[in-house]
Amino acid sequence: NTYGNANDIWSFLRSGNFTVDPATKAQAQADIAEDGYWGVNKTSDRLVSMAIALSGGDTDKADEMMSAIQKGYDRATAAWGKDLPDICKDTLEATKQKMDDWKNGKTTAKDYSDLQ
Repeated sequence: NTYGNANDIWSFLRSGNFTVDPATKAQAQADIAEDGYWGVNKTSDRLVSMAIALSGGDTDKADEMMSAIQKGYDRATAAWGKDLPDICKDTLEATKQKMDDWKNGKTTAKDYSDLQ
């Protein structure tokens, strides 16, 4: 248990009790910015793209895919040990909206096909 407690990365990250060099901080801020690779828009796009691919493009499976995404979010929250940061909540909400748009024909699989 002592080893496990000493090496609990989630507790360490949750604490916020660490420092990083300025270049690492700047890169992390750019990565989670609105247009960053790990930002809400691009991450939710990737989640929707994966859900579309896993469903075979069948919009009738949209609710099942969204349920799986929600389950993953809930498991991540449990692993984190408390509410996830706002960027995670915002990404989940954006994903739900994009999944609804796809399910209801407002967008198509092609809208998510050119993701990196």
